[in-house]
Amino acid sequence: MISVVTLTYKRKHILEEAIQSYLNQDYEGDSEMLIINDAPDVQYVFDHPKVRIINHSTRFSSIGKKLQYGFQQAKGDYLYRLDDDDLLSPWALSIVNGYIIENPGKDIYRCSNHYFFTNNEFTSISSSINNGNCYSKDFINRIEFPEVSGNEDDTITFWKDANIYNGDKGKYSMLYRWGMHTYHISGMGNYEDNEYILSKTDQLCEKEAGIIELNPHFKNDYYKYL
Repeated sequence: MISVVTLTYKRKHILEEAIQSYLNQDYEGDSEMLIINDAPDVQYVFDHPKVRIINHSTRFSSIGKKLQYGFQQAKGDYLYRLDDDDLLSPWALSIVNGYIIENPGKDIYRCSNHYFFTNNEFTSISSSINNGNCYSKDFINRIEFPEVSGNEDDTITFWKDANIYNGDKGKYSMLYRWGMHTYHISGMGNYEDNEYILSKTDQLCEKEAGIIELNPHFKNDYYKYL
């Protein structure tokens, strides 16, 4: 089973697109999408057998600890991290599943590139620390998660020389998005000052509160670029 783990905080309009990208998957195997929301005054609701939402009653002390919690709650043997401002390509989980079958026993499976979008316009085939990283549950259970808000993916991905498989089939699993008039924690810096990062996020996020029924959909035809 592959679990897509998505952290979110008060940006419903972007989260709905991330969910839609999961619903678009051509993968026929066992999977789930697990969404972790820690805005205490927001409760997201979406009724789908493969989508679980945990509305946490308190805010986590850091993104690192929030991610650790999400991975711990996931049911899958393999855990794909998808931030709420990014999207899955329609063949994302099929690619990952193929990597796992063809190269068993790795700690992490990832594509060598991703599709890079700026303000929802395709820019290039690019690469970063997060090209759609999928971690084995065994690996996640033996590492330590950093108490930081930002750059935590660098720490966990390169934890003590993790056994990483970088695949390239000419098609990639993730649409990495930048801009879109929303906050990006990776651009805030000062990652070890969790209070600063969380406070800055509160200043920039949408003003959401109450019970919010999600309506997954795309605002643009992102797949025409792939």
